[in-house]
Amino acid sequence: MIFLFILLALLLFNQEIHTEKYRVFFKDKGNYEFHKGSDLFERTQKSLSFKSIERRKKVFPSDSFVTYADAPIFDNYLNEISKTGAKILLKLKWLNYIVVEANEQQIKLISKKNFVNFVQPIGEKIPREITNNVNTTNSVIGANKLLFVNELSNDNYGESLNQWKMLTIDKLHSIGILGDSVIFGIIDTGFRWKANKIFQNATVLAEYDFLFQDTITENEEIDTTVQDSHGTMVFSIISGIKEGFLFGGSPFSTFVLAKTEDYRRESHFEEDCFAAALEWMDSLGVDVVSSSLGYSKFDSTESSYSFEDFDGRTTIVSAYANRARNIGITMVSSAGNRGPNDSTIQSPAEAIGEIAIGAVNPTADTVLKFSSRGPTFDGRLKPDFVAQGTNVVCSPAYPFDTVMYGSGTSVAGPIFASGVALLLSAFEELTPNQIYSILKNYSSMKNNPDNSWGYGIVDFYEAALNYDIIISSPVTFYHNGVQRVVFKINHKKEIVSAKIFYRKNNNSEYEMANLIKIPWTNEFYIDLVPSKTDTCFYIYVVAKSIDGQERRKPYYSDKEFEIRVGTNSKNIFVINPPVLNIFPNEGIANVSIFPLVLDYSNELYIKSEELNDNLTNIEIIDLIGNVHFRKRLEINSNELEKIYLGELPKGPYIVKLSTANGFILVSKILKLF
Repeated sequence: MIFLFILLALLLFNQEIHTEKYRVFFKDKGNYEFHKGSDLFERTQKSLSFKSIERRKKVFPSDSFVTYADAPIFDNYLNEISKTGAKILLKLKWLNYIVVEANEQQIKLISKKNFVNFVQPIGEKIPREITNNVNTTNSVIGANKLLFVNELSNDNYGESLNQWKMLTIDKLHSIGILGDSVIFGIIDTGFRWKANKIFQNATVLAEYDFLFQDTITENEEIDTTVQDSHGTMVFSIISGIKEGFLFGGSPFSTFVLAKTEDYRRESHFEEDCFAAALEWMDSLGVDVVSSSLGYSKFDSTESSYSFEDFDGRTTIVSAYANRARNIGITMVSSAGNRGPNDSTIQSPAEAIGEIAIGAVNPTADTVLKFSSRGPTFDGRLKPDFVAQGTNVVCSPAYPFDTVMYGSGTSVAGPIFASGVALLLSAFEELTPNQIYSILKNYSSMKNNPDNSWGYGIVDFYEAALNYDIIISSPVTFYHNGVQRVVFKINHKKEIVSAKIFYRKNNNSEYEMANLIKIPWTNEFYIDLVPSKTDTCFYIYVVAKSIDGQERRKPYYSDKEFEIRVGTNSKNIFVINPPVLNIFPNEGIANVSIFPLVLDYSNELYIKSEELNDNLTNIEIIDLIGNVHFRKRLEINSNELEKIYLGELPKGPYIVKLSTANGFILVSKILKLF
């Protein structure tokens, strides 16, 4: 009898402590007024970063870019929920709900709160009337970086060239559009990037694990061994660089990484994490989001979606994708790998607010069998476009500094998203709807789209070239007492003028000068002469084409580039050319080589302070060992030896001086033009 009593008590105790995940929806955001000047409005506006506000102003009137959906969940409600003992996991302000972990007794207490609208287990679908009403306001539709100086070649890309060439993204790279000034969000399974040299150029603004609520997005002990493999692969396609093997699509963007997908199970909780990630990314000012995730079927204990749910606005992730696009975030999603049948598109690719990407073979003549097809339940065309979806060069989570070949719409999505980031890098004023319209106009199937190809293959370069004048961000370096600033400027019509406006330090008045065009190139430069007290220049550029088109860079009149005198600069690419070296060495006495930064003159000078018959040969060698120039030297004491290097291509080189008695000296030079 005592044994039965103890057993019954243990069963009751286990029932009491057994917890599950639930969504708790609130009726409102507290008894507060929400209008400009109100306390709730001001607190809401302060919760958004400057970059987020700047992006929202592209799609909202300047006085209404903050909405009630952005208001935080009422603190008092959160405190009351916490008092029940339930653990709050996620807070979703756009739909005004939280995800909690609670036992049966705690959830009963929560359900009785007068400010709670309703409670549902995590495995249930959110009611259609909730997701459909999130916010359906449409956006306004309107019509160390040496790589910049060198022309990118097949040797830089290796086998990854094809995945970029298909969409002419490589051409945007070649004119200096590499994703700078864009904040790029990636939502995936996790990211093992910190110790991998392939990511050494990547700038990560923030990362967060929404599954376990910490800032570790690579594998943790509780994860499966492959948890971060998929996200790492996606991240490498966009940002990775391994010379001769892989060159990322938008490598100089700033990245925000969110871990939301759980390999251990397929649960609606992953959708809640996706939604929380989008709110977080919005607050940080993310411009474009790539997600290679899809939701349709869930574990047997949870409700799966039916085709009727794929109407572009009903699932959690589609509702949030729509909201994100409406506040200025361009959303790009993989279409899914459930083809080849019709209507196999999944969420969030089926969302109205997502650009869904299908997969084609490397020759771009066949849609791959696995690529999901449309139409959606409400009859919309999907996918929207296609990109390479097999033999895509990328990097695994392990081993580090290696490459692999990825397949699936999971790799096609980030390829396309990279192109979107480059468009935004060139034209920061573009809204998601404008981007979509531009891409359709320069797609291979714009006149006959279908539910396998969408609008087909996009020519990103022609889309950019025909939209407006393309002006790269500047490259700057200091040499011979001047601060050189270089731009690349392209347009479908001839550029007839390029002017720079600059002011020194904190002076308010701008001076104007014409940029100098380098013959037979698209490069323009100016040498700014600093005084001893000048620490920086503030600049902007205005270019005009022969057809009257005119463009400012940066685009907005309240923005400018800050050029710090010397090797450190802000918001721009920096080249650090080697300093003039003098080599006192046995067998070679005080030899000087200059200039170390060559312009289009192709002339190099060598001087020795005393006669040295040991100097015999000079070789100019590129970084992979090819000899571009070789000559025997004849140097007299304190006289310059002028050497014409001929048509030496742009790039970094090694100058190798050899002596008769076996000594070898090495210096670096940089050929600019």
